Amino acid sequence: MTLVLDTQVTDSEWAQIVDRISRRRFFGGAAGVAAALALSACGTSDAESDSASDTLPYTWGEFSGDVPRDPKRVVVLDGRVDLEFAMMMDYPIVGSGNFWFPDAKAGFQFPGRTIEDASFVNVAGDFSTNFEALLALEPDLIVITAIGYTSDWYGTERLSSIAPLLVVGDDVEPIAGHPVDWRGALMAQASQLDRVAIAEASIAEYDDKLARLRPMLQEKLGGKKIVLGVQTPTGFLVHQRNLRISVAIDAGLDVLFRDDDNAENSFELSFEQLDTLAPADVIIAQARDQEALDAIKTQPTWQRLPAVQAGNVLTSDARYNQGFALTAAIFLDVLEEAAGRITAGQ
Repeated sequence: MTLVLDTQVTDSEWAQIVDRISRRRFFGGAAGVAAALALSACGTSDAESDSASDTLPYTWGEFSGDVPRDPKRVVVLDGRVDLEFAMMMDYPIVGSGNFWFPDAKAGFQFPGRTIEDASFVNVAGDFSTNFEALLALEPDLIVITAIGYTSDWYGTERLSSIAPLLVVGDDVEPIAGHPVDWRGALMAQASQLDRVAIAEASIAEYDDKLARLRPMLQEKLGGKKIVLGVQTPTGFLVHQRNLRISVAIDAGLDVLFRDDDNAENSFELSFEQLDTLAPADVIIAQARDQEALDAIKTQPTWQRLPAVQAGNVLTSDARYNQGFALTAAIFLDVLEEAAGRITAGQ
């Protein structure tokens, strides 16, 4: 039976759980006994000692701590920004959160990068951490998003008692002309982890793709007013500041309602307010679920929109609001598909 524990477990209960699972894992089989005997006979090798002490100081946002230079067993807790970052740092990922899709494998949203043998450490649709599953993976590094850390979504104190934490985020202070500086965020974090070359290679791949697609995107979508947002069960959340808008700007496109200074990053329209989107030539909407898709399509205010009537509405994956080079490259594909749709409708 799988034991799912939320953050309401008491400290004494948590201590008992860690002790019970650690004892079972270490002494539960012949391999564990053999390992115990070997350790008691030989002690800790110099190589193991050096490896354990090979850490790097790291700071991001409200987090500061030491992280291993070369972790061997990495777990990420959300499965989006943290997973992408760990992938780009070439970390060996053994476990992941799977907040969005219960039947999917870790990393499947990044083409060609599915992690076939990574286990899940939460229940899809729930932030609660399955600590027993997490402990069983024996991580030596746990990667967590900055918002997950500051909001304590996953039980930060208990997580830090299992393995060192690495807190990551995809945004720093905006630079001129870009609402989200994901490049700067990636490089600032990678430099602390001594993995600059890996990060630069990922950025270069995105830039190559951008250079290839930008002329066509400007030809087909240049001068068009584009709205980016998320369909919800009660309306439409208009994005004003996120990675997708930065990618559109890289491509030389015009994003309606863009606001680089909006700390909230978006604003929400009810079904009755959807006529606010009337100036849009193209709507690229992310859908949280089928319920949201079905609900908005029945609304007269949605059906009257010029972009809807022209067939210039494209629905994309709801996980691609945030990220780094991999997500940015995927959104270039979405823009390419939107350009094809516009062309077909003309």
